[in-house]
Amino acid sequence: MRFSLSIIFFFLFLINSFGQSDNDYTEMLQEAENILYTQPSETVKITEHIIQKATKSSQQIQSYLLAAEAYNVMGNFDNAVKATIEAKKLAESTQDLEMLLKTSISSISLLNQLGMDIVAEEYFTRTKATVGETSEQKTTRYLNAGTALIEGHKLIEAENYSEALKKLLEANAFFEEIPDKILKNQTTALIIEIYLAATNLDTAKKYLQSTLEDTSKAPSNIFLRMVTLNQLGRLYFLQKDYPQSLMAYQAALEISENLDNKPYTSKIMEGLSATYLVMDKASLFYSNRTESSQITSNIEAEEDKAVNSLYNYINDNHTAQKEKVKKTYQRNLIIMGAILLLLLLSWVILRYRYRNRARQYERFINYFEKKQNPIETLPEKEVSKRMNIPKETEEALIKKLNQFENSKQFTKQDMSLAMLASQFETNTKYLSEIINNYKNKNFNSYINELRINYITEKLKNNRTYLQYKISYLAEESGFSSHSSFATVFKAVTGIPPTVFIELLRDKKVKSKIYTEEYEDVE
Repeated sequence: MRFSLSIIFFFLFLINSFGQSDNDYTEMLQEAENILYTQPSETVKITEHIIQKATKSSQQIQSYLLAAEAYNVMGNFDNAVKATIEAKKLAESTQDLEMLLKTSISSISLLNQLGMDIVAEEYFTRTKATVGETSEQKTTRYLNAGTALIEGHKLIEAENYSEALKKLLEANAFFEEIPDKILKNQTTALIIEIYLAATNLDTAKKYLQSTLEDTSKAPSNIFLRMVTLNQLGRLYFLQKDYPQSLMAYQAALEISENLDNKPYTSKIMEGLSATYLVMDKASLFYSNRTESSQITSNIEAEEDKAVNSLYNYINDNHTAQKEKVKKTYQRNLIIMGAILLLLLLSWVILRYRYRNRARQYERFINYFEKKQNPIETLPEKEVSKRMNIPKETEEALIKKLNQFENSKQFTKQDMSLAMLASQFETNTKYLSEIINNYKNKNFNSYINELRINYITEKLKNNRTYLQYKISYLAEESGFSSHSSFATVFKAVTGIPPTVFIELLRDKKVKSKIYTEEYEDVE
């Protein structure tokens, strides 16, 4: 009897011990999630302990995903990729479809950050196929959220920010319903980053200020606070409220340094350098720009390591599948070959885009250099024997042309040779001959170049113009249609207007231009 009671008590003790162990890890996972966006390094330590000690695969997978997000908060892309890969491998081996789906969605933003959007989409598509049709509400919400997130990233790549914002808000609504705080936080960070581009300044300001207040509430989220402050710095800069911009950037920089997030530190320093420049703080401008460039080099090396980790995983996984599952070898080979092909295609596309971008950048810089350092006027052409213009008339017309160039009359859509000749109180033949001889171009080319130079100055010196549509810029500069404006713009500057605006928005390019202008002033 006593023996039987002893056995019963022993089994009860074991059951209680295992139950307590599972509860402990559940509480630890919750604690790791609570401090994820304030103390990410501590989150990593907790998850490493759980991964080693936990017996439930679901808890191990959650730990890997928490670790991946913690590394992402710290800007450590290589370790984030490795943790995500481990979560994926464990979810696949245990056939935990919900965790496999969550892992796939968690990797979308990370892979897009690394320029591997095609891989992210392919991975999610294959995961959807693995999950298949389902009536389970939570899984359906994950699938819908992942689909919206993929579409949102595509729209961001296409620079259709307003539609991208709708998709990201749609994804966040599903994450709210699930609920999944980590995926919601990832998407919220992306929403904050594009909100300024997707809306007007006043709307963006209200949203960012509201978000900033929310990040101060419990549970505290200094990561989102950093992202928000960085965007507020940009917003105040565009509003020319440079002291407020400086304060926002400095607050964001303090957080990024506490989190040891190098990518964001580099972004914030770029914003700071531009702000210091317009505030005539040259030494601070150069020191921030130099440090930002050094950090950027380290970030690129870190991103290369992350991409290599992914490549290595793909290759290792290919070998493992071939060795373990001989019957499905051919199918797996095709799948992995397709992924490698997509990766190669991504690399080729990115390489092409990089070279194309470099060429566009060179034309962009050459255009401004040509404007800043115009080629000396060629000697006068020998006046045609068919045209004998009196010397006084010739000098008067040249003077009037110079006055005309300093006005805005050339932006009138109905401006013609006949109209200008009438204003100059001369005939069209005289005026045309003077333009040909002294401007080295015909009337249409002369007017079109004045219009393009006018609108490029507006784009460069007035940031509001960067938000306008091409059709408005065409009308503002005197062109009757979007297409004719685009054609002439490319002929004058060497690049299309959309690319020109994109390059002006790029902080590095703007910094180079501003530096050159600053040095010219010096």
